[in-house]
Amino acid sequence: MNHGAQDQEGRRIWPVAVAVVVASLIFVALVWKMKQYTQAPPPDEARKVERAKALAELRAAEAVSLNEPGWIDPTKGLVRLPITEAMKLAERDWRDPARARANLIERVEKATARPPEQPSPFE
Repeated sequence: MNHGAQDQEGRRIWPVAVAVVVASLIFVALVWKMKQYTQAPPPDEARKVERAKALAELRAAEAVSLNEPGWIDPTKGLVRLPITEAMKLAERDWRDPARARANLIERVEKATARPPEQPSPFE
């Protein structure tokens, strides 16, 4: 009688085991196919040239921004200074920390000043 119960239990396990294996294989196949589907094509020579050109333009713009003076916002009087000049000015200004802090706060307020808002017609 014990042999019959084990036999009955074995018959129930096999379909479940086969279903788990089949489901796992289907899952692996779907993951593999999605990986192929979503993978970007390898860069060709034209794309490499395009990216190198864009990088060169970016580096040139960065060099200009870092090393040449220019206007950021002429209406507010904001200018861009070369790094070396800005460091010299900061070193000179911060010899007196109290005055430098007051100057910094004044400049921040000037740079971030907004025009007064118009009153709402519903007020």
